[in-house]
Amino acid sequence: MQEFLKENYQFSDFQIAQLQYTWKTFASEFSKLLIMGLLFRHDLGKYLFSVTVMLLLRTATGGLHCKKYITCFLVSFAYMFLSMMALPLIPVNKVFQLILLFVCMLCNYYVGPVTSVVHRPLSAGCIKKVKVQAFLIIFFYLTLMYIVPENSYFTCGFWVIILNTLQLVAAKVQKKEVFGYEREAYKAC
Repeated sequence: MQEFLKENYQFSDFQIAQLQYTWKTFASEFSKLLIMGLLFRHDLGKYLFSVTVMLLLRTATGGLHCKKYITCFLVSFAYMFLSMMALPLIPVNKVFQLILLFVCMLCNYYVGPVTSVVHRPLSAGCIKKVKVQAFLIIFFYLTLMYIVPENSYFTCGFWVIILNTLQLVAAKVQKKEVFGYEREAYKAC
């Protein structure tokens, strides 16, 4: 395949490597989503709703990244299990939900984005764009939660936003940057 791309389309080794990386990434992410979809098939609607909210935020803000497929799958499964099964059992009144979403909206704007170490640095324009994107997604969700009567789908989405914000902050701390400055405690590491 590599020779075919080189001979017929004059692809460089770098371009072929980019294509391979893109294919592996797509296959990896799609397979994890598919396996989790099978595991959550009894609540497929909630799963698809939760994944949609997660993907909208995750593509804007980034966050924690695992190096191995199985670790990533287990973390993603835990994320979905918590947001769909465990955390919705905790009663949170609507006013407090709206307050927490507002805090998440601000936190995502000021903390994000946090990219993977293999991702090239984002331009200032791109950073501003994804910050606004995350802000608007959560603002839109907050507005819908205010208007729409409480239901299990919106409760799952609420917990997805909470977990996404927590993992974003954890990713920022892991990268040794907290709110725009390096933490002194990590400089010695």
